[in-house]
Amino acid sequence: MVYELSILNIIILFGAIQGFLLGLILVTTKRLKKRSNYFLAILICSLALMNFLSIMEMRPDGTRTVFSMYHPFFIVNLIPPALYFFIRYLTNPSYQWKSTDYLFFLPVILEVGLRLFKFSFFAKGTQLSESALGSINFWLNSLELFAAIFSVVVILLVVKSLKKYEQNLRENYSEVETRSLTWLRNILLVGLALSFLWIIITISDYGIIPFNLTLAQLSLMALSLMIYWIGYSMIIRQELLETPIFAISNSQDQSPTETSELSTNTDNYYKQLKDLMSINKLYQNESLNMTVLSEKTGLSNSYLSQIINQKEGKNFFDFVNGYRIEEVKEKIIDPKFEHYTILAIAQEAGFKSKSTFNIFFKKTTGKTPSEYRKLNK
Repeated sequence: MVYELSILNIIILFGAIQGFLLGLILVTTKRLKKRSNYFLAILICSLALMNFLSIMEMRPDGTRTVFSMYHPFFIVNLIPPALYFFIRYLTNPSYQWKSTDYLFFLPVILEVGLRLFKFSFFAKGTQLSESALGSINFWLNSLELFAAIFSVVVILLVVKSLKKYEQNLRENYSEVETRSLTWLRNILLVGLALSFLWIIITISDYGIIPFNLTLAQLSLMALSLMIYWIGYSMIIRQELLETPIFAISNSQDQSPTETSELSTNTDNYYKQLKDLMSINKLYQNESLNMTVLSEKTGLSNSYLSQIINQKEGKNFFDFVNGYRIEEVKEKIIDPKFEHYTILAIAQEAGFKSKSTFNIFFKKTTGKTPSEYRKLNK
């Protein structure tokens, strides 16, 4: 086995090592033990193993070593289901496993079976015929191509589900920054590009197009950087993995007066809701969410959401933060609050995040808070 120790290979190798360490942390740290994290560990370790084995088996001239022909460890079909179930349990921790979910792992079983069958001959010192070895390699390569294509499909499905998830957040929470999955979407976009490169590289094994060593190495380096990125995200946003903050309340309980359509008492409920916001100033609660509002009104989350959507033409996020912005607008031009910082006023109005406040204020008024205060003095 020939291994070229270069800067590029060192980056790839350290990316693989970090991947293994991250996976180990996820499955051994008590506070991180959740189903979503188990699948994240499988995903990271599968990517790390792909990198490690690819580097160890590849000669500088682009040919493969005997090790690459017989080792049984390169289980690439674990990557798509691991990604799918990581996102599934991350956005819905109470997800119940279905019998059809086992179908995701059928390619894994086929790949493991073929690789073990091939390795058994190598372990016994028996040499396979050229035609038999070629046939097994063809099916293994086909399974790898399937994994690459399936990864593209899964990423597209996951991005779609994350978009729906973001919409659900705004229907249930008045502050969504700490629950944002932008970092994950960015990683998935990188993963999508790498999956297309993976397809191209795998097709080259059929001899249809020439194998490009540089392209393969750059893909592995990008994969290493993605592993670094995941690790960095874990370090700076550990709360995303430690607590079930992604759970969206989907209670189906309905109040006795509620129907699938807005009832004749809707106007009364709407007035009650407006009073809670304008008179009781419930919006000043920085942790206000649909569940809290549901407890205050005695109405279900879904019915409240329906009232807000139809009566206000807004989602819950815009509805609550609209009240907060109005309070801020009044106070920042009120002489009694001229010694208060804008941030202090925003926090008193219920804003938990400075960036959320700034973005929403600019969206609502067309001006930054400082500009608004100067223009209205």
